[in-house]
Amino acid sequence: GDDPRHAHRILWDKPAWLASHGGRYPLPEKRVPLLVVGGGLGGLTAAYLLRKHQPVVLEQAARFGGNARGESWRGMDYAIGAAYFTAPDEGSPLAALYAELGVDRLWRRKTEGHPVALDGRLVEDFWQGETAPAAQRRQFRDLAGYFRRLYNEEGGLRYPQIPADTSRQRAHVNALDRASFRRHVESVLRGRRLHPHIATAFEHYCWSSFGASFSEVGAAAGLNFFAAEFGEILVTPGGNAAIAERLHERLGRQLPEGHLQAGALVANVRAVPDGFEVAYEDAAGSLRCLHARAVVMACPKFVAARLVEDLEPERIDAIRRLRYRSYLVANVLLERRLAQAPYDLYLLGSGETDRRDIRAAATRQGATDVVFGQFLHPDAASSVLTLYRPLPFDGARPELLAEAAYANVLREFEAQVVGGILPLLNLRREDIAGIRLARWGHALPVAETGLIAGGTVDRLRKPFRGGMFFVQQDNWALPAIETATAEAEIVVAGLTFTIYDVHPDSSDPAMLAFARTLLERAEGKANLIALGDYNLRDYEEA
Repeated sequence: GDDPRHAHRILWDKPAWLASHGGRYPLPEKRVPLLVVGGGLGGLTAAYLLRKHQPVVLEQAARFGGNARGESWRGMDYAIGAAYFTAPDEGSPLAALYAELGVDRLWRRKTEGHPVALDGRLVEDFWQGETAPAAQRRQFRDLAGYFRRLYNEEGGLRYPQIPADTSRQRAHVNALDRASFRRHVESVLRGRRLHPHIATAFEHYCWSSFGASFSEVGAAAGLNFFAAEFGEILVTPGGNAAIAERLHERLGRQLPEGHLQAGALVANVRAVPDGFEVAYEDAAGSLRCLHARAVVMACPKFVAARLVEDLEPERIDAIRRLRYRSYLVANVLLERRLAQAPYDLYLLGSGETDRRDIRAAATRQGATDVVFGQFLHPDAASSVLTLYRPLPFDGARPELLAEAAYANVLREFEAQVVGGILPLLNLRREDIAGIRLARWGHALPVAETGLIAGGTVDRLRKPFRGGMFFVQQDNWALPAIETATAEAEIVVAGLTFTIYDVHPDSSDPAMLAFARTLLERAEGKANLIALGDYNLRDYEEA
């Protein structure tokens, strides 16, 4: 599914690529009010909420959706990336967005229970302590109760809301973020030793969700994710692709032709006095350039650092502070339907993890969780298993570029499916119609301890040059649909996007007074005020 070679060819050596196009960026062919770099959920949401400004959205992949993409086989829609989301708060902007898109008519609630596979057997509800002797089951139930109360904010507990959009929420998130998720969980047990099955469940969950170890992840991020597993989880056919596709469809109907461009790889963004010039290679391989009054960067920060000229040193330092890990996804197409199909199944291996060598432990484990496509298609004659294999250690992503990597990974997936997963489901090798590798090292920002409390996220999210805004899940190093869409909501709701377009004579005192009045009225409400060919700083200085 993923092919990074085209992006690497351009972004790893921009001078050589530019030389192949004549050695200089072209002049802008068109002026637009708003340009969005990246067509994942963050970019699509920002474009949809700001659609009255007729944004142009440039997506480097052949399809929009980013990590929220799906496929279909024999009438069964299944995810090849992000697969589920939490129920939005009633009356929230996200709930309104889902209703407006009709997503609320598609979703189904995930069934109760937390099934796992341990030592070759299926366990229906892990948090009832079914894998442990009766005398040790209380710890399982105590922790499950704690997470349930935390999510519902009962007994004085407060759920860590991320993004934190009030000072009170932020102070709470900061306090949690100063300790690791593992340390926080151990503090809840008040001195009791963590049962090895529980430690393994948390370890594998953090590998899969954050690309990191249980001990690396900050408590705020870990609690935000894991407590939600005890809340209301919603799933749609094709996973989160259903949301991305609805956004893309609506934008396609409301934007002018050519404003949604797939296969358009942005190579350079530079600030100019009245906005930004965005150079990109289009799907046909031609070098083009647009002038935009404002830009939304909805791509990962490590990509933004290669695209945007003259970023501030403190932002560059914050981007370097971020670490990215990755995961792989395989879809197993089955000729047979399953007798029973829960929504998902966590694979705990032997129930113990050697944390002294995470690379070796993760390699032995392989995939850590399985999503069943049949859950949303109960009457289908066949099924699809979506397997997630995390690579929760540094250095894995470059290794995936090796010539033999694809064949090796496919072989390892097949061995785990045939030797470990099919027997659990009473299936045989002959029941497999095919195995597809769909995501190839998709970047996960590591939500490590201290990123939020130390202010790194603030430097990442800060607007640039008055008209560039950053909307991506790595704003908070929290890889979730809620992060991407909420960041888009925050930009739009907190800074009402208003463009005042005035053409004054800069020597006219009356016009300068008028510009000053506009500035005062727009304080805190406008992202960008374009005054003819002058930018804000020209008028402020005058």
